[in-house]
Amino acid sequence: MAEAYKKRGWKVYCVSFFRDPKLAGSSEVNSAYKELFSDFLLLPGWNRGGHPLGAVGQVWREVQRALTGNVLSSHPFLFTNSVENSRRVARKLNQWQTDAIYLAKPQSVQLLGRVLPQLSNGRKPLVVMSAHDDFVNRAIAYRRTYQRLFDVLSLPEILRDHANAWIRHHLERIDVAGSRQAEAEIFDACHLVRVESADEFANYSAINRSKAKLSHKPFSYVAPVQQSRETTTQAFDAGFIGSNDVMNLDAVLYLRDVILPIIRKAAPEFRVLVAGGISSKVGPLIEGVANITVWDRLDDVSKFYRAIHVAAVPLRAGTGVSIKVLEALSFGKRIVSTPVGVRGLPNKLLADAIVTGDPNEFAHALLRERTGSACTRAS
Repeated sequence: MAEAYKKRGWKVYCVSFFRDPKLAGSSEVNSAYKELFSDFLLLPGWNRGGHPLGAVGQVWREVQRALTGNVLSSHPFLFTNSVENSRRVARKLNQWQTDAIYLAKPQSVQLLGRVLPQLSNGRKPLVVMSAHDDFVNRAIAYRRTYQRLFDVLSLPEILRDHANAWIRHHLERIDVAGSRQAEAEIFDACHLVRVESADEFANYSAINRSKAKLSHKPFSYVAPVQQSRETTTQAFDAGFIGSNDVMNLDAVLYLRDVILPIIRKAAPEFRVLVAGGISSKVGPLIEGVANITVWDRLDDVSKFYRAIHVAAVPLRAGTGVSIKVLEALSFGKRIVSTPVGVRGLPNKLLADAIVTGDPNEFAHALLRERTGSACTRAS
């Protein structure tokens, strides 16, 4: 987003919230921000940069969520809730003479605390927020997805890898009406709310009670990636990359239990590569499954894309824009995805992708891509 606006001649500034103060203070991180932005502020986020008050605040936030069912609960100890800190941050933003403020998600409004009402550059800047995640529906989806995961894991595996999520799963409740009211109050702090997904835009249009204007804007920017001339000796038929988020773990379950059995009837030797942060928790799900390789470490993401024929995105749940799809596109990889995996992206980016919610079509698309033959897009 920053690169796109810089090319249009805008000066682009950044406020970024961090968890790890050592990382925020590192020369590498600061050099990267200086290269991209005219100026920037790194501020402590929900955990207040590891401060004891931040730990108390995070517990407060979880207790509030459990007691009220509000999935957008905040806490009073945010760095920017202090009068002095909020004034200092607002002064900096006013010095930048900001005309428009782009907020990455609803939590950005909460993290800014008391800052937004103090902004003025002769006139109030335009405040635009991306609602690329519907966090209320996301909370509901998380409950369903975690239940599927817990159903296939043993209790020792759950306690080892998912203890906090397991406790939350059994303690939390979701008050949809209360959460939507909190969401509307967050939207009220903005002039315009961008919604990337067509389905989510239709839903928001039907339920929105805020004063903000809603706009459907699919995410169309794909970062250019410098292609390496290096080759990889190990080649895989398909690959899945992602964090250890439960949505990605559930995608592996779908691949393992539904899609791969169809593929293996025709090609028992079909090889799959799994990489990224998911490697830390995916082990119990693919133990004993033939021809699935997990890379525990991936320093250069281009290595993953050089090693696979096609990027598989078998997501069954999720909201917002799937970064892994944009990444695969930037590396010029063919994509086979569920509709959930390409949510929020315009058709022009998906002209060469195979998108289908049918597991049989998904499996046969991967088989066709493996042989490099032409394939028909499904919808």
